Amino acid sequence: METISNEEENHEAGEATEACERPMWQQWLLRLGKGLLIGLVSLLLLYFWGMIWFDGPFSSGGFGNALLATLWLALLVVAWRKFASKKHRCIVCLLAWSVIVVPRSFVQPSNDRDWAPEFAKTGSSEIDGDVVTLKQVRNFDYTRDGEQTERWETRQVKLSNLRGMDLFHSTFGGDRIGHPLLSFDFGPDGRICLSVETRREKNEEFSVVGGLYKMFELQYIFATEEDCVRLRASVRDEPCYLYRIDMPAEDVRAFFLSALEVQNDLAQKPRFYHIIYSNCTTSLRNRLPADQRGEFDLRMLVNGLLDEYLYGHGHFHDEGLPFPELRQKAYINPAAKEAHDSSEFSEKIRADRPGW
Repeated sequence: METISNEEENHEAGEATEACERPMWQQWLLRLGKGLLIGLVSLLLLYFWGMIWFDGPFSSGGFGNALLATLWLALLVVAWRKFASKKHRCIVCLLAWSVIVVPRSFVQPSNDRDWAPEFAKTGSSEIDGDVVTLKQVRNFDYTRDGEQTERWETRQVKLSNLRGMDLFHSTFGGDRIGHPLLSFDFGPDGRICLSVETRREKNEEFSVVGGLYKMFELQYIFATEEDCVRLRASVRDEPCYLYRIDMPAEDVRAFFLSALEVQNDLAQKPRFYHIIYSNCTTSLRNRLPADQRGEFDLRMLVNGLLDEYLYGHGHFHDEGLPFPELRQKAYINPAAKEAHDSSEFSEKIRADRPGW
């Protein structure tokens, strides 16, 4: 035993001597590589821990799943320390991965849950020549203190009346997080808003981290401006900005039809929301033809700055104004509050805005 101990000490001493003999830049490079590897492994473990927390068998994001995730991590650490060989450790990692991924593959999206009232109906549409019939259009009425009267309606619009598309851009939780609402102007048929949402169940709240997993279904909601814009700008008082989008009529029409197609598809085959590749912004971007999307920009994710991105790419009727001035003039909250109970809500929030 003493001989083995001496050999181990000599081996460790030899490694230490070899490390000391390396040039300083090599030592720093090795330390950097080791640090990056540890960081990557830590992120992976954290991601898999979250996978159990949000997608586990108990309440999503609840205590039961958190306890199960912690137990999984503890067992992984114990097994890693118990087995020293690379072969055994690879088997441990494979087993740890499979006990998460295999059960998770059976977690499927659904349109049949106990939804919160504002997400209760699954919308769809039918096209008959020039006429589009939109079913389950949300038109909730809100008092100034937030009490809501539920109304789901059927609306008909003519594609030949489609004049253009506007962007309502609301921010919340600081200027880095936002939510776009697209409003399609059908002239005499009125305006219809599109909002891409996390379809939440009763008593369920939005979670950025939960959006990385299978916590929410994706929902395309068509609604009136009196519903979704008034809710955000007047009731919740989220900073809300209105811009007129500069886009050819044929492209607006194609975009609208593409959104209808997605909504109909979701009615038949629900999908999960994802905070990165299928959120309220990237999902809309995916509706554009590939040659019109442009390069991906971080502001698609940090989407409180989405209006700045679109302005920089020339997508607004800006009347030559610099962006800070345009954004200031696009702020609609005071007008939305003043017009809260008006039958001319849409017209009043557009009065004296750039582009109109």
